[in-house]
Amino acid sequence: MSASPQPESLPNATLLGMPRWLAYSLLTIVCWGAWGAVSKVASDGVDANTNQILFTLGLLPLILLVARSPRLGSGVAGQRRAGIGWAFLTGILGGTGNIAFFRALVSGGQASIVVPVTALFPLVTVILALTFLRERLGRAQIAGLVLALVAIYLLSMD
Repeated sequence: MSASPQPESLPNATLLGMPRWLAYSLLTIVCWGAWGAVSKVASDGVDANTNQILFTLGLLPLILLVARSPRLGSGVAGQRRAGIGWAFLTGILGGTGNIAFFRALVSGGQASIVVPVTALFPLVTVILALTFLRERLGRAQIAGLVLALVAIYLLSMD
């Protein structure tokens, strides 16, 4: 007898009356938006490396919560090992990005500029997806990329 599918895996599952992916995406926006403002306040009191250490310590309660997930040990052994490797690389890249972000704030960057500029990180994702995953862009997506590059330029002007 197989286990019933998790709510996250159901195609029409909802949360607060909207698709789960949208609810989680909106929560991400709220949390990351608040994180950007709080990071500026924190960077006024501590250096970037200390900020990263404290940021990591702040993840410990969430790690304990997620560690209780019944799905934590699931998956095919070979896929699980590859997933662990990719997750570890994700942590290294994310942590390095965080340190660079905190240094941008500590070195005098205004949160109102640093946060939106660094939030354009999907440009890198798009370039990598085009290059390695052979994905294609339509005209609207290309226009969006151009506008994002213009936004970086305009936000970085004094």
